[in-house]
Amino acid sequence: MSPIMRLHEFLGTFEDGISGFLNGDAARWKAIASHRDDVTIMGAWGAAEQGWAEASPRYDWAAARFQPSDARVQVQYLAVGEHGDFGYTVAIERSSVHVIGAEKPARMALRVTHLFRKENGTWRMIHRHADPLMSQTAPADALQVAPK
Repeated sequence: MSPIMRLHEFLGTFEDGISGFLNGDAARWKAIASHRDDVTIMGAWGAAEQGWAEASPRYDWAAARFQPSDARVQVQYLAVGEHGDFGYTVAIERSSVHVIGAEKPARMALRVTHLFRKENGTWRMIHRHADPLMSQTAPADALQVAPK
């Protein structure tokens, strides 16, 4: 990749990595991720990991939940920004995925936020936050009761 590659130009490669991930292959995804200690993931399957030593096996674990199915992600970008060596996207990812153990593919829609930075002139993902897209809800429906 060119040292002057704009974030918009990189997003096609990034989306290919997502599609590979949705087919059970984390290799392309991990190749575009930062391998540094400040990388973070708050994935759609819950929990959070920090640092490459935690994020790398988490990516493998999450990708292994999908079986190959020719799934392709469709990304609706709500915001994309680039400021020097940092960039971000806010988007909705839609796909039809085949989860291991399921009889047939199912639709999945996630709201996602990604943070990127250039490392040696190449865009790398440094943060992913994803959760299921849902309709607006009443505050009480989103709250968890604290234990006494």
